[in-house]
Amino acid sequence: MKVAVAGKGGSGKTTISATLARVLARRGRMVMAVDGDPNPNLGVALGMNREQLGSLVRVPQDIMELKEAGEERRLVMTRPAEEVTSEYAVEGPDGVSLMVMTGVDHAGAG
Repeated sequence: MKVAVAGKGGSGKTTISATLARVLARRGRMVMAVDGDPNPNLGVALGMNREQLGSLVRVPQDIMELKEAGEERRLVMTRPAEEVTSEYAVEGPDGVSLMVMTGVDHAGAG
């Protein structure tokens, strides 16, 4: 099962995602949560401690590559999913694994 949570800012996406992830994990599901927010806080919402949060490393963008065939465009992984998760996923409470895909590189002007 794959679930994506989207919506406007401040609508509770992170809280809902963390709650859903932990409930599913407690029911025996294998859960890989992926935080794609530019201000990633899913680890905090999942209840990860400082050590777990400190060990999170953003997954580099080069694991995805845009492939074009005629008018079709799609993103494909450049490395096996198992390799990416073993290198970048951190296990949190209830057995939920988390990967962080985005984040702020540096402050902008303005």
